[in-house]
Order: sequence, then structure tokens, then C-alpha cells
Amino acid sequence: METTREGDAPEAESLGRGRRLGLSVLIVLTLLGMVASTVPPSLVKSTLLDLTQPYLLVTGLDQSWGVFAPNPPRSSNDVLARVDRADGTVGVYPLASGDGLSEYWDYRWRKYGEQLWTKRGAEHERVAFARWFADQDRAAGHAPTRVTLVRITVPNLPAGPGPDTGAPGETPFFTLPVAR
Repeated sequence: METTREGDAPEAESLGRGRRLGLSVLIVLTLLGMVASTVPPSLVKSTLLDLTQPYLLVTGLDQSWGVFAPNPPRSSNDVLARVDRADGTVGVYPLASGDGLSEYWDYRWRKYGEQLWTKRGAEHERVAFARWFADQDRAAGHAPTRVTLVRITVPNLPAGPGPDTGAPGETPFFTLPVAR
């Protein structure tokens, strides 16, 4: 049986009030963010977004439907590393991708790969990424001599009968010679 001292009750009660208040603030911010994200462009929307944008960004609730309409992307892109080896063989390292819950983890790698070929000032990141692949290849017992980062582009075809995608294309966008 638990006993409480006389002075403990108000402290526990204020702690409970603080939790309820914090939870209420999160619920209100979430609801305001949902409203702000779904209403048409207006002064109300911009005011609500100014208020809720930091919360939406931190929680990942800042999603929009722009990927679907009115102009969906015309292609899907991915990045892989092609590692040339001293013995003449070539190792291919695609970025991680999976199904189910692992898609959420792998998505960050896909976005990182996208930044590698879209950002003009990403030279340092490209070098570090290529070196990382060279280290992976070396750890697997090979002798890498060159790493080429390649953008894979798959055209998204219009909806309707027929295939969903076109033939993939490859565009090398960065090459790093590897010292032995």
C-alpha cells in the first residue's frame, strides 16, 4: 500500500496538468497543421502555416500531394556506384531499397542519392560517397581502382493500357580514381 505525504499531492497534480497541457498543445498544432495543409491558398492558410510550419517539419507532417498532381514526375531516378577493379571486374552497388517498413529507412538513402546528382555544390559529398563505396569494395576483398556514380532514370509512362515505365537509362555523373 502506497502512502503519500501531505505536500506530494499538489506537485503530482501540477505535473499531470503540465502533461495534459503539453498533449493538448500538440493536438491543437496537429489539427491546425492539417487544416492549413488542406485549405485553398488564402490569408488564413498562410497565417496557419507560419504558426505550424516548424512543428510540421519536425514531425514529418509537412507532406503535400504535389508529387501526384497536377504535374507528376515524368521519371523515377536512382543512384548506383560502379566500381572498377584492378583485376578487370566491375562491382555494382545500388542504393538500399526494400519493401514494407524498410522502405522508410531506405528512402533517406534515395533522397541522398538524388541530392548527389541534383545539387551543384555537392562535390565534397560525391567524393565522400565514392570513397565509401571504394572502402566497401576493398572490405569485400577487392582492389578498387575507380568509382563511378551513375544516375538511373526510368521514364514514368502515362496511365492507361500498356507498361507503367519505359526502358531505364544510365547517366554517369561523377568519377573518382581510387589510389591503391
